[in-house]
Amino acid sequence: MSLHPLVLAIGLLDLIAWAIYLPAARRLLAALPHWRPESGDARQLWRERALELAAYQGRWVMGMQTAAFVLFLIGVSNLWPPCVPGAMCGAGVLNAMGTAGEQTLIFRGLTLLLFYCRHAAEQLERSDPLPVAPAHGRMLLLAAPLMALATWTFVQAVSAMSGPAPVSCCAALYDQAAAGRLNLEGSGISTRFWAAACFGGALLVAAWGWLQYRRPGSGGRKLALLSALLIPAWTVAAYMALKTVVAPYLFQILYHPCPWCFFLWDQHALGFVLFGLPAWMVAETAAALTVRAAGRHGRSAGPVRARLASTGLRIWAGSLLFAAAAAAPVLLWRLRSGGWIN
Repeated sequence: MSLHPLVLAIGLLDLIAWAIYLPAARRLLAALPHWRPESGDARQLWRERALELAAYQGRWVMGMQTAAFVLFLIGVSNLWPPCVPGAMCGAGVLNAMGTAGEQTLIFRGLTLLLFYCRHAAEQLERSDPLPVAPAHGRMLLLAAPLMALATWTFVQAVSAMSGPAPVSCCAALYDQAAAGRLNLEGSGISTRFWAAACFGGALLVAAWGWLQYRRPGSGGRKLALLSALLIPAWTVAAYMALKTVVAPYLFQILYHPCPWCFFLWDQHALGFVLFGLPAWMVAETAAALTVRAAGRHGRSAGPVRARLASTGLRIWAGSLLFAAAAAAPVLLWRLRSGGWIN
């Protein structure tokens, strides 16, 4: 299994990312401790050139890490289940990987989040002709441990996946249903609650995004922190609603709370949209907080407000697009059958 072409592709992307990242980190370690923006001597010009080159390399590393993460999701959800005994979807593949599989998802996700915030800080600092504190360079250095953990856990996950023992997968749900041990309410909370929290929360998040677009930075720091709590909380509600409310209409099964089945080609890989949009909105929220923090270090208000307005517009569009994509299977079932599943 370790010789699967997709495993080799992800490993190659990681190697290329490290080959680009290490020279960038070396330049930053030489330039940042002696950064003197008020100086115009040859050494400071070299430091500015080194920072510019490191930023360019950081964008390439971000692209490599993004491609590796997407390929990992495709492999887990669609390409690797036939190679794992007993696996029907990504749930079985993760079961075969053990804890390393989930750790790989977490560390790669955190790595991309950090790179996304770094990119936002870089764009802001480009608008300042005299960068006082090149935060994006420091954030690029912070990515090293996350990248290392992501690479190491991926190696562990792939090594564990090649075991011959069959794994538990979605078939376990049918066994529980046959034995009468399946809780159709999932977490004990009704599906109507999750539906209301998901779609009502999407409208609330859309309203917040539109307010930020029209009046960027309004509400001050306290409201910004409140939004930083609102959107992740809504993301949890959206995740639960997808598993308990949307899944029956998409899979046409009374109860099948498997998030990995959303990514199957048979379901048109809808999971990349339904799970990707909330993740993107969380990243935009983190990027907005990064821009706000960088704006307190002598930045002009104009670029900060422009970035916050862009974040608000993206959150507004993302929440409405998510609500439409999540409601589509439910409404289509209603139009075809004239009733509701749950």
